[in-house]
Amino acid sequence: MITRENLIYSASAAARILGIIYGHSRIVVREWFAVVWVWVPGHRPRFMSKAVFKRHFVERRKAAARALRVTQHIMDSTSFTVRNEEKGSTYIVQTVPAGLICQCEDYRNQVQFLGHGCCKHNYAVLNHLGFNSLSSYLNAAKAGTPIGALAA
Repeated sequence: MITRENLIYSASAAARILGIIYGHSRIVVREWFAVVWVWVPGHRPRFMSKAVFKRHFVERRKAAARALRVTQHIMDSTSFTVRNEEKGSTYIVQTVPAGLICQCEDYRNQVQFLGHGCCKHNYAVLNHLGFNSLSSYLNAAKAGTPIGALAA
């Protein structure tokens, strides 16, 4: 079950960051004000930067986005179909001046717990549009570039 506490600062994320096979170890993760406390049985507990977890969160979604196929809708240049050929799943992503909106559960969880979101489907659309980050897209939108021009 996804919660605010384990969306970014999870035991599985800690395992990936530390290069530990998760499942064989019971990793304990606790979010503190400015850091994350991580304990792997048999090792000394350590404090890790929240920035490391946040960077991992974003980079993992960006990497997954590279395998997705994006098709822009002909009749609505602000809508895109994003298809995962491996899973056979399809999601619709809508571009708006305030960001991108997706139908997927990851996006909904991010919005619910973080107040905003950018899932792998959103990153796939951003890549398709020529942006390497959500902030670069938002800056272009803020500069007054019409959404249709961003999607063209």
